[in-house]
Amino acid sequence: MPSLKSNWTKLIDQQLRLRLESLRRDQAQLEESKGSATKSSAGDKHETGRAMMEQELTRIQVQMESARKQLTELGQMPANSFEKVAWGTAVRTKQGVYFISVPLGRVNESKEPLFAISAGSPLGQLLLGKGAGDTVTFRGNEFNLLELH
Repeated sequence: MPSLKSNWTKLIDQQLRLRLESLRRDQAQLEESKGSATKSSAGDKHETGRAMMEQELTRIQVQMESARKQLTELGQMPANSFEKVAWGTAVRTKQGVYFISVPLGRVNESKEPLFAISAGSPLGQLLLGKGAGDTVTFRGNEFNLLELH
């Protein structure tokens, strides 16, 4: 039977792949729009529109590269559990599970609140090095570390 950590990793992977596919569709639509844009009598307006499309394409490409990088990082995630919070640790609290992995935020399709956060995030930094039973305070909220996976 797959471990909870393995299930959470799969959910994060699926969400990243869905995001990447959505970005690919957006890129294809924008490329099509850019290719079908015809020069009108309002030349400056046309050039401004094409420049805006180029900026949007660049933004999408940056997001796609980020998603690919996150998928690679996720694939390198250690499968073992830890005594202290480190990269690759899933931390169960009363507020939900905080998976120190890739900076994705709230993960959809999880049976319990699941958040993929980076070790460099403010909460991630507070959690690093802590163990089960420890408590951290973040933005006025106490997080009691119930379990580490």
